[in-house]
Amino acid sequence: MKRHVVDTLLLLMSLLFILQVGCTRQIQVPIRKALWITRWDYLTESQVRTCIGNAAQAGFDTVLFQVRGNGTVFYRSSLEPWCEEFDHQDPGFDPLAVACQEANRLGISIHAWINAVPGWRGDQPPPETSPPQHWHARPDWFLHDADGQRQPLQPNYYVALNPCLPEVRLHVANICSELIENYSIDGIHLDYIRFLETGLETDYPRDSRSLQLFSQQSGFADPDSAPEAWEKWRRDQVTELVREIRKAVRQADRNALLTAAVYRTPQIAYDRVRQDWPRWLRLGLIDAVFPMQYDRETDRFERRVAECVREASGYPVLMGLGTYLHEDPQTTRRQAQLAIRLGCQGISHFAYSSFWPAGEAGAASDRLRQLRRQHLLSSD
Repeated sequence: MKRHVVDTLLLLMSLLFILQVGCTRQIQVPIRKALWITRWDYLTESQVRTCIGNAAQAGFDTVLFQVRGNGTVFYRSSLEPWCEEFDHQDPGFDPLAVACQEANRLGISIHAWINAVPGWRGDQPPPETSPPQHWHARPDWFLHDADGQRQPLQPNYYVALNPCLPEVRLHVANICSELIENYSIDGIHLDYIRFLETGLETDYPRDSRSLQLFSQQSGFADPDSAPEAWEKWRRDQVTELVREIRKAVRQADRNALLTAAVYRTPQIAYDRVRQDWPRWLRLGLIDAVFPMQYDRETDRFERRVAECVREASGYPVLMGLGTYLHEDPQTTRRQAQLAIRLGCQGISHFAYSSFWPAGEAGAASDRLRQLRRQHLLSSD
C-alpha cells in the first residue's frame, strides 16, 4: 500500500476516534446533591438562616433558593414588587442576601430560583400596590384568547405572561441580570419556563401582536392556515426566552450557571408544554437540566430517567426526586441510586419541607421528616 494512502487512513481513523470521544464525553457541572427551598419555606431572617444551615449540615452541596413566584419577588428589586407573603412590603431584611451570606459562610452553592412565565397566582387579582403588579400595570403582557379576553384567574394555580412577546422575554432576562449583578449567587435556576398546563385547551396566544409576529416570522397568514408552523413557532418562542436569559446571564457573569427545572420526559415536554429542553442543551443555552421526576412508582421512574439521560446525549442531568411523595424513605434512596446508575450527574430533592418543618406540621409528618433526614445522612 502506498505511503500516502496509509497516511490518509491513519488520519481518518484519528478523526473518527476524536469524534467518538467527543460524542461520549460527559460535560460536568459542580452539582451532585441539590435541594429546592421554596418561597413557602421561610418568612423570617432566622428561618432563612435555618434553611441554609440545615441544608449544609445534611450534606447538600447546592441550594436552589426561590426568589420569584408570580410577578412578585423575595429580594430588593427595581423590576417587580415584593411578594404577597410579605404583604407586598419590604420585610426589613433581604431574604436572598441573607441566604447568600449563609451559603457563602457554610461553603455551599446557591442558585436563585425563579418561576419564569407565571404572572399571578390564585382566583383573586393582586391588590393595588406601589409599584403595581403586572396584572394591573401590564395587562397586555398576559395570554389573551381570540376574543381578546385575558386568561382567567384560577384557584391555586398561575396565569402566565406571554412568552411570544419580546418585551416579556426581555423583562424576565432583566430579572436574571438584576439577580446576578446584585447578589453573590452561583447561578440562575429557571422553573415554569414553558407554556403552562392549564390553558392548553385554549389556543393561546391569539392577541393581535402575537399573530402579527407569527405572520412576519413564519410567512403564514394566520395559525389556522398552518397549525404545525404555529405549534413550532410557539415552541421556538420559549426557546427564544431561554436564549435571551442566557445572553443576559453571560453578560452579567460568564461563570454563573444557568439551569432549568424541566418536564419529566422530553417528549411530554415537547408535545404538552412546548418545552424543547434537549435542544436547549445542544445549543448551549443552559448548562444542566433538572427533570421533575416526581413519582411514587420506581419502575416508571427508572424508565423515564433512562429516557431523559438518553435524550440529553451526555449533557448534564440532575434528576429531580419527588421526595415529598415518598412515604418510605427507602423509595427515595432507591430512586437516587437508580438515577446515578443510569447516568445522571446528581440529584435534587423536592423540597426542603420534605426533611424539615416549614410551617405547621403534625406529629406523623414530623416523624417521617426525621426518618428522611436519617436516610439522607446515612446515604453519604
